[in-house]
Amino acid sequence: MFVTALPTIATMIGANRVVRGVAITNVFGDPSRSPASEVALRRKIVERALEMLETDVEPGAVWEVA
Repeated sequence: MFVTALPTIATMIGANRVVRGVAITNVFGDPSRSPASEVALRRKIVERALEMLETDVEPGAVWEVA
């Protein structure tokens, strides 16, 4: 499982599950947001990753944060 802003590279190295992060410099957040919004975004990314771990997916699947 990878959370990354570069899902193509993650799948090339064999990651079986990939969640697309926000940006290369801030995969789990966006410092331009307000603190409350930043926390909500981080929680959303982690929850999406946990959801993906609980789900049977095709190898190399890439999920977006909804």
